[in-house]
Amino acid sequence: MSETDLPVPSPEEESPAIQSRPEESREWVIETYRKHQLRRVSEWLDEHLGTGKRSKHYLPPILLDTNPILHRTSIQEQVYPTPRVIHEDLLDIEQGKIMLEAGCGMGKTTFLKYYMETLLEGEPHPLNPIPVYFYFGDLPEGCGFVGFFDLLYREILDVVLLEKEEVPDLSIDEELLNQTIQGLFRESRFSLLLDGLEQLPPEERFQFYFETFVEDRSFRDNFVLLTSRAFDFGPLATDSIIKRGQDGAFQVSFQRIEERDAKRFLGETAAKHGKLDKIYPYHPELLQVPLLLNMIRTLSGLDLLEKVQNRGDLYKASFIHRLESDGRAAEKDLCERCFDSLSFISYQLIEEGKSQRHEHLETGFDKEYFKMDEAGLFLVEGKIPGEFRAIFKQTEKRWEFRHASFQEYFAALHLAEKSDWQEIVRNNCRSEKWEEVLKFLAGMVNGDELFDILLDQGAIFLAGNSVREARDLSDGNYLLTGQLLKYQCLEAHPQFTRCRLIKIDDVLKANNPDKIRSLVCHLLKRENRDGRTLFSVFEILMSLYGKDFHKMVDSQDYEFLESVKELKGFLGEHENPDLVKISRVKKWGERVTVPAGKFIYQDEKDEEDWVDMREFSIMKYLVTNALYMEFDPNHRPRFPRFSHEEDQPVIGINFYEAVIFSLWLGMRLPTEKEWEKASRGVDGRDYPWGEAMGYQSGYANTCDFVMGRTNPVKEFDQGMSSYGCYDMAGNVWEWCVQLYASAHTTQKVVRGGSWLNYLIHAKCVYRNAFDPGERRPVVGLRCVAGPLTEIDEEEDDF
Repeated sequence: MSETDLPVPSPEEESPAIQSRPEESREWVIETYRKHQLRRVSEWLDEHLGTGKRSKHYLPPILLDTNPILHRTSIQEQVYPTPRVIHEDLLDIEQGKIMLEAGCGMGKTTFLKYYMETLLEGEPHPLNPIPVYFYFGDLPEGCGFVGFFDLLYREILDVVLLEKEEVPDLSIDEELLNQTIQGLFRESRFSLLLDGLEQLPPEERFQFYFETFVEDRSFRDNFVLLTSRAFDFGPLATDSIIKRGQDGAFQVSFQRIEERDAKRFLGETAAKHGKLDKIYPYHPELLQVPLLLNMIRTLSGLDLLEKVQNRGDLYKASFIHRLESDGRAAEKDLCERCFDSLSFISYQLIEEGKSQRHEHLETGFDKEYFKMDEAGLFLVEGKIPGEFRAIFKQTEKRWEFRHASFQEYFAALHLAEKSDWQEIVRNNCRSEKWEEVLKFLAGMVNGDELFDILLDQGAIFLAGNSVREARDLSDGNYLLTGQLLKYQCLEAHPQFTRCRLIKIDDVLKANNPDKIRSLVCHLLKRENRDGRTLFSVFEILMSLYGKDFHKMVDSQDYEFLESVKELKGFLGEHENPDLVKISRVKKWGERVTVPAGKFIYQDEKDEEDWVDMREFSIMKYLVTNALYMEFDPNHRPRFPRFSHEEDQPVIGINFYEAVIFSLWLGMRLPTEKEWEKASRGVDGRDYPWGEAMGYQSGYANTCDFVMGRTNPVKEFDQGMSSYGCYDMAGNVWEWCVQLYASAHTTQKVVRGGSWLNYLIHAKCVYRNAFDPGERRPVVGLRCVAGPLTEIDEEEDDF
């Protein structure tokens, strides 16, 4: 039979086509995964935010683009950047590798889950249709990248297998399904939402950071959104590697929650709660951390805020509510036992120097600490029970509080019960790691007992931030604390704004003079010193002698100070080799002489308008960090990004601090005329070195030359004045005095320009002014010696 004679099969007789298994179909896997994962993430959000109440229980964060601007911008924009609000979908960002940094309790996990739900509810993204959430805390220590990908694939596989619950007859080959999932990864179809990088040990943390942002190979072209709070890598990473990683990541952050939005979220009852409304300015994180906002809102909704008088009451009510809402609350004395154990453990950690708020390298605490829990509440078979998830989060071997303030609250509870709490406060009130604990303590012990210690030890800012929580605080201590914080920068410390209204007479009436004298002597001691408050100390002391310190400053007449016994040690300290390094004081305090005679002041070119001055001496260099540290050993650079080396000028010093420093050095601030003569000489030059021939580098540090920071004070020798003064043009503005000007203005004059201003602002005649309380990264000082030097015409005629 020939081929042409073969019968043609009928349709019924055709062989059926081979059907591929569903787990081999990428489209089926994607569709099935998205369906079940949407249900799971929605259930999680309903559980944490309330079913059908998300708009009321969630403040969607605004994302900010915090990447350095690549094109050239002004120095102003680099120093005071205005991050761009991100409106586009993160998946549309070209780099495809995003680093979101935010602190504890800021809602990073909720944001990732919320974003994941959004991705699953809409149409699948054409390139990355598989959004996967992964928490690094679930990664066993030491498993590395291999273990991570195994768990990641297993997560997706388990979600797809949920389809069998809906279709019981469905047969799925898990090995084939896993191969399909891995194939999708190789094709870069994933949107990886990776949470809690800081939860990894430093070595593994560095490995993930390196592979994600430096090498950028392990994740291929899959989209990666990685969240973390601030952390350190330890000795593993070099500056160059960190920089490469920062350049390789698209960096974003949450915009700070505005107070009006926070209070709108809380609702009128909680926002205008009598006590809390007064506490918010002193503890802004209450309105800026979503975890704490939700804590307040929940209590308000349950009418549990009525008895809240301070933060301690707020935290206590919240933790009791959380424990009583759980099934184990029926156990006898559960809350009391939890509080006892947690307070003891938290205090032990603080005493060992382990503060969650300040840990950036080894984050979290070893679970071994739960062995202190005699009741065995917090660790069952190596894990923290689920009923405590509102208080703790955990990894395989470590744990931490949901927010650092939880540790500080419980530690304060234990401290308040100790018989020697006063001595512990005395020894630790100047320690950064104890500060927040002692703020909580203010609401748990007698206020006057605590404040007497804080004021005596110079912990003035700690006292000031605790006044609204303190129990039984007398008017005397309240007014005294406010007086000491009277002249702070209103932008940096808005909570102390009302301190400006305190009258010195009221402070004296409410306090015993002997107490004030004793306090003054303590605050002038080097070990208790805080340069930010010493102007107020001088004001109080002079008032005891019936003198107005402001008038002294206004006239630059400090002769009376030499007769004040309380100031004898302070004013002579700069010459005491037992207290300061004399060589350092002499080196950076070197002076040059400005001879007597007339000079051209401002634009007064006519000889009859020239200003006549006596001989005086002025510091050759700006006051350096090294010299200021001799005055205030507790000082730390306020803008270290722009000045932190010993030979750089001290910055962020306000007018009040500059006045006191100059007195400590046995000098005073220059008047405008003294400063201008030392700068321009007698011939009316525009700049200290003469005339500017265009923009000459090597003469001055202004923003024209894009240095972007202060310079060492000996660097620009070409730009020195005719008398040998460095940096009288550029580097930093210098505080000067306008005699008797306080009757006409509240501003204080600065001269000389800065690294953040143009060369034209550094002209010898250019005048600028700032609020005397402001602390700016562009303002420093230099001092002059001796009495006032200007010769009045009448005196000259005589």
